[in-house]
This record gives sequence, structure tokens and C-alpha cells, in this order.
Amino acid sequence: DTLPYTVYTITRFDRPFTAYGTWDGATVTPGARTGHGGAYLRFDTTEDRTVEATTALSYVDAAGAAGNLRAEGGRRFDAVRAAARRAWEDRLGDVQAHGGGDTLRRTFYSSLYRAFLAPNVGSDADGRYTGWDRRVHRTDGFTYYQNWSLWDTYRTQAQFLALLAPHESRDMAISVVRIAEESGWLPKWGYGTVETNIMTGDPVTPFLTNAFHHGLLKGYEERAYRALKRNADSLPPATSPAVGRDAVPDYLARGYAPYLKGHEPTKAGHSDYAFGGSATLEYALSDAMLAQMARALGHREDADRWAARSLNYRNLFDPSTRFFRSRDTSGAFTGPWSPAQSVGFHEGTAWQYQWLVPQDLPGVVRLIGGERLANERLDEFFAYDQLLKDPERTAREVWVNGPYAYYDTDKYNPQNEPDLIAPYTYLSTGQPWKTTDVVHAALTLFTDGPTGLTGNDDLGTMSAWNVLSSIGLYPVQPGYPTWGLSTPVFDRVDLRLDRRYHPRGALTITAPGTSRDTRYVQTVRADGVTYERTYLTTAALRSLRTLHYTVGPRPSSWGTSAQAAPPALR
Repeated sequence: DTLPYTVYTITRFDRPFTAYGTWDGATVTPGARTGHGGAYLRFDTTEDRTVEATTALSYVDAAGAAGNLRAEGGRRFDAVRAAARRAWEDRLGDVQAHGGGDTLRRTFYSSLYRAFLAPNVGSDADGRYTGWDRRVHRTDGFTYYQNWSLWDTYRTQAQFLALLAPHESRDMAISVVRIAEESGWLPKWGYGTVETNIMTGDPVTPFLTNAFHHGLLKGYEERAYRALKRNADSLPPATSPAVGRDAVPDYLARGYAPYLKGHEPTKAGHSDYAFGGSATLEYALSDAMLAQMARALGHREDADRWAARSLNYRNLFDPSTRFFRSRDTSGAFTGPWSPAQSVGFHEGTAWQYQWLVPQDLPGVVRLIGGERLANERLDEFFAYDQLLKDPERTAREVWVNGPYAYYDTDKYNPQNEPDLIAPYTYLSTGQPWKTTDVVHAALTLFTDGPTGLTGNDDLGTMSAWNVLSSIGLYPVQPGYPTWGLSTPVFDRVDLRLDRRYHPRGALTITAPGTSRDTRYVQTVRADGVTYERTYLTTAALRSLRTLHYTVGPRPSSWGTSAQAAPPALR
């Protein structure tokens, strides 16, 4: 089990209470001040039946909660509500979507709102916070954040925040570095002030390399790098609650993380040995991203070593099935022959994980047998022929349907993270129009109704996928500043951007006439200049004022050349 932590609260009422006590199960103790269950209060509501309560909390101590309450300045409920509304209108107003209809925009802004909800502030008004070492620390020029669903958010939400909230995103990245320095290791899945070790792989690496490439780690580059290097090459001490890459000894010795059926973790959470197949792919992805950061910082030997390790995904490729398969400690492929019934892949199958090699999609295509066979496999995975005839039904009835339907399937799962990137694979196989077909079908799963969210939002991951896919910019190499291009669902989107990171201060994306029947890119113009590639880098994006899509009813030759695809990372 994970370690417990304490949350301190203080509540101020707008009038005195007339009685109080505690309860514990069925036992009520009037006048008691302490108890293990809860407390109750009674108020005189003869003249006014509405009691106003203001609560503040702290992860540090009771004094911190009281200080946070004072920092609110004694504002009443209506004033707080009005201020919150203004703050959210300002934040959501950074993205102005035009066209698409009221329902689509309402759905879009609901996702935009959810994507901004996490991580959460963990420091008090006086800058104090409880670190993962259980000690009290103080911020110095940044706000401390906590709650890290990194296995999810490194794929979409980290890039979303880097684009639209870089100031807060910088503080988040610094917070992660501080966790490593104070507790001795980088986080995997942090909840409050503790590590849970939930999920597998090494998600913190692409999270931090993404921050680095967006310029969010200035002044902290080498501090982050030292923590990342230690995490990539070694294990946390036995006394640490962190597991890090717990299969890294075998990964370094064998070139893959072996799958050990029934393996029991030695610490709280999951073990990568129980999911050796997906852990190998995630490690290789992280190695690729860390290699790019190392090269940019001048650590050439490290960069070359990690770049070589980024090709370890090849060690899972079974030439007899032409799919990835888990391997045991003897080196033998293990589990059923069918990739739909594969073992060792966390919350997914070999069908879904085969596209999680964004660092070297050309290499994956070669393993499969070339572009033609890769596209045929993608078409089968997405049920592409059925999708063209009825995208909504295909998305709901043919693809995986259900937030926890992880296994025994050969189809795309838009409800979970492992294959969120898969629709964008077509950008690298010479058929970029199919990315738009699949993405637009998946977007129909998001609605403004009670069930209008795919799967578990995982602290903004799925909502960020919706937002970025809707505006036609998607991070196709998570951990590296590469944005894949596809047709937006809105005629025009105006982004208001932070000039400290985006000198232009704004970006306008236009696709006049975009619709279900008119969705195929004919041409793209960046600041009026014809643009043939299917991706943009963050550096290029920051230099732009406008990105214009001309769309039509049929696919075109745009983006179909080999030179148009996102390059492999070396």
C-alpha cells in the first residue's frame, strides 16, 4: 500500500453554531471535539436558512490551512463565484472556436475546461509544501504542483499545457524536478504527497523532455537531466517508495524487459515485469526522447547510448507473426500466438501497442513489410472500410467500446491511452487523409451529454486529445516538439498565446468550409507559404501567425511524399 498523508482543513461559518459533536459509525457524542468518524454542527436558522461555509485546506499543517483562508480575504460566496467565473472565462477565452455549431463548440469547451483542471497546486499561500520526503519545503519563485497521472498525460495534456499555459507548465516541470531532488527519485504516478507507482514504463521522461524542448526548464536543464539519467540507467534504493524503471537491469542486459507471469511487485503499485511487452516499448520511447535532450545539452556519449537503446522495440518483433510479442527470461516469445490475445501489455494488446514507436515509425513500417502492408494493417485496425460508410457506428460498435475493455481485441481503443497516437500513424505511411477520417470519427464519441467523454479522463488526457485533435495540431512524438497536422473541425480557431514563449502572441488556424463531407486537406499554407509536410515543430509553430487549410470532398496528394512525414529520431 502507498503511504498515508494528511490533509488539514479549516472552515469558517457566517454565524456561530449552537451545538456540536462527533460521530463514529452509529455512535454520536454531543460536545466532543475529537473523533475518528466525523463532526457535526447545529445552527440557528430561524431567520435565515442559508448557512455559508468557507473551507481552506493545506497539505502542510493547520496553520497553513488558516493562512490559505486568510489569503482569500474574507470574500463571500457570491464574490468567490463571480471571480472564479471571470478567471475561467479568461482562461477558456484563450481559445476562440468559430463554426461547427453550438453542440460541437459546447463539447469542445467542456473538454478545454477539463484539460486545465490538473495537476493541482500543492503549496500554501506562504509557499510552503510537503515534499515526497515528508518534510516541509518552501518554493522559490514558482508554484508547487502535485497529482501526476504521468502514464496518461505525457501523451497529450503535457503538450496541451505547454502550448496554452506555459507559465503554469514550467512550474509543474520544476515541481517534478524538486520531487526528484527531495525524495531521491522522479515520480511515476503521484497522488497528493506520495508515490503510488501505478502503471508502467517511464512516463516522467517524455514529460520532462517535452518541457525541455518547449523552453520550460530554463535554469533547471542540468538538474532535470541528472535526475532523468539516474532514472533511465539505475534502480531507486530499496528504502525509496519509488520503483522507477524496475525492469531496467534486465532491459540493459537483454535489450528488453521480460514478461514474468504473476510477478508480484516488491513495492506498492505495478511492476514492469508484469507487463514486459509494453514496458519495453515505453522504455524505448523514453530512451529516444532522453537521447534528444542529451544531444541538445551536449552530452553526446549519453545521447548515442540512449539512441541505440531506443531501437530496443525491435527485440519484441516476432517475424513469424509480424507483431510485437512479450519475451520471457530465456528469450522465448511468450503468450498466445494471436496478437489480439497477447500477454504482457498493460491495458492493451499487441495490436494496439504496435503503433507506440513514434521515435521510429519508418522502422516499424519496414518490420511489417513496407508501406502497403502497414497501411493494410492500419485499415484493418480501424475497420476503415466500415468507418467510411458509417463513422459514428464504427466508433461506437466496431472499435473498443467501454472504458475498461482493455484486452482480447484487434481494434482501435479510443477509450484508453496506449493507442491514442495510432490515428496519426497514417501521417508517416503516405496516406495522411486517413488520419482525418479516423480522428473525425473518434471525435464523434465526445458529446455534451452525461456520457460524452471517452473512457476515464485521467486528469485531462482524453479531453486534451479532443482539444488538440479538434484544432488539427497533435503531438505525434510525445517528449519531442513535433505536431502532426490534420483537418480541424472548426472553420477558424484563434489561440491567444503567452508572448514569453510565443513571440507572435497568437496563432490563427483556419479551415473554411470544413465539415463531415468536406474534410480532406488539399493544401496547407503557413503564413501564406505553401507547406507540404504533415507536421510542424514547436519552433516553427512559434514563428507563425496563421495556419490555413484548404479542404475538399476527396483526398489529395498533400502530405503523401516520404519527405512529408515526421522524421525518425536518431
